[in-house]
Amino acid sequence: MLDRERRLWYRRYRGAAYLNTFAALVWTVVVVIPYQPFSYLPPIMVGGGPGIWFVLAYVLFIVVGIGGFGALSAFLTSVELNEQREIEPRMMWPALVLLTVGVAGTCLLLAVAGAIGGYAATFESSSVNSIDSLLSPFVYPITAFVLVTVVGAGLAVVSMARARWPSP
Repeated sequence: MLDRERRLWYRRYRGAAYLNTFAALVWTVVVVIPYQPFSYLPPIMVGGGPGIWFVLAYVLFIVVGIGGFGALSAFLTSVELNEQREIEPRMMWPALVLLTVGVAGTCLLLAVAGAIGGYAATFESSSVNSIDSLLSPFVYPITAFVLVTVVGAGLAVVSMARARWPSP
């Protein structure tokens, strides 16, 4: 395998961390924009209840989307550059795709559910049952995206653990 190709994985995961950093910056700006509909978000977040789903999505996106991809990039740097081991691309491509889709899908659905439920609770003073009926359709899709994320992370870790030493 070409040396240049062999050492791309840490760059790809670092690129995903940079992309998620940019997305988190945009998300932060959206939260603080003082124009409707964005101006509803701070009261929804402060109101608690379903608004916590929105806050959780934001925090998870920063921790997993930036920190997780950054940590994987650091581990890959160690495996690829320091140890000079070769990563198997057949596992790393699905890992990267599953992690990206899983993190984005989980956080997006949590944020949308939190914003919808938080709006109903904060601005419409909806009943608990009404809010539960708004949030319940999100539970299984969010769970599915979390599982996609876990499978992606598992594939990445197994791929790093099984990285081969170069042939002499």
